[in-house]
Order: sequence, then structure tokens, then C-alpha cells
Amino acid sequence: MSTVHLDVERARRGDARAQRRLFEAHAPAIRAYCLAFCRGEADTAEDLVQESFVAAFAALEELQDGAAFGGWLRVIARRRCLRWIEQEKREGQALAQLPRDEAAAEPGADTRALAEAVLADCRDTTLKETAMRFYGDPPESTAEIAAAMGVSVSAVTTRLLRFRQWARTEALRRLSRGWP
Repeated sequence: MSTVHLDVERARRGDARAQRRLFEAHAPAIRAYCLAFCRGEADTAEDLVQESFVAAFAALEELQDGAAFGGWLRVIARRRCLRWIEQEKREGQALAQLPRDEAAAEPGADTRALAEAVLADCRDTTLKETAMRFYGDPPESTAEIAAAMGVSVSAVTTRLLRFRQWARTEALRRLSRGWP
């Protein structure tokens, strides 16, 4: 039995060290794959890598052959990347339909005000607290947030991903209504 297969079996049972080994072994290849999809945008690629691993670990029971983890993970990453491309296209189309305002084209106080308004309106208190800690001044790392909130680092990562998705949608909704 391969070490990958053994790590998959252990990860299925919740072994965090096995999950870490799987992440460390496969993240570089998945990161390179995601970077190619998002045209070298490192932050976006990192988000896609994290989303891919979160989805993979959540669905480990579906994987029949643990030795096939790398290929299976790549399929998950591909789906995440294609979904990101579609979302980028939809957001671009929505933004293209907004009236052109030269003042709004430059990031600044309005952008910060929109981000603060979106954060203030987040009704999910765990997402809001996690985001405030992560994006606060000074920002906290995912490990610091996990320790302070009594959850795992992967739970913090998942919350941040969920917050980003919600915030992106909420900001676009506000912009399409002519915010502010």
C-alpha cells in the first residue's frame, strides 16, 4: 500500500497530520495548475488551492482508490478554476453594465467604504468575526484566529472562503444598485 493511500485512509478518519502530509505533497502541483488558470494571480491561485483542498478533504469518502488522490484532487481543482473563470466573466459583464463614473474608477475612500459597509452587514457572526480578525489592524494569522476561536485552521480557512464569496456577491449587488 502506498504512503498516499495510507495518508488518505488516515485523513478519512480525521488525522490532521495525514491531511497536512497530503497538502504538502500535492499543493505545489495544484498551485502551479491554478496559477495557469488565473493568469498568474498568486492570491487568487492560493484561494483556489485552499478551496480545492477543503473540497477534497470534505469528500474523501467518495474517493475509492486512495492512491489516485493526486489525479482526483486535480479534477477538483480544475472544477474550481473553471467555476472561477465563469464567475470572473459574470462579474465583468455586471461591471460593464454599470454607468461609467470617473471618480469611482479609482480605488480609494469609496472602495474602503464599500468594503466596510459589506463587512458591517454580514449577518453570520462567525464569518464576520473571522473576517474582522483576518483583515483587521493588525491582521491575525489563520493559526492565531483558530486558537482564539477554538476551532481548527481548516475551519478558519473555510470561513474565510465563505466570507469572500458572500462579500463579493454582496459588493456586486450594491454596485449594481448604484452604491453609495
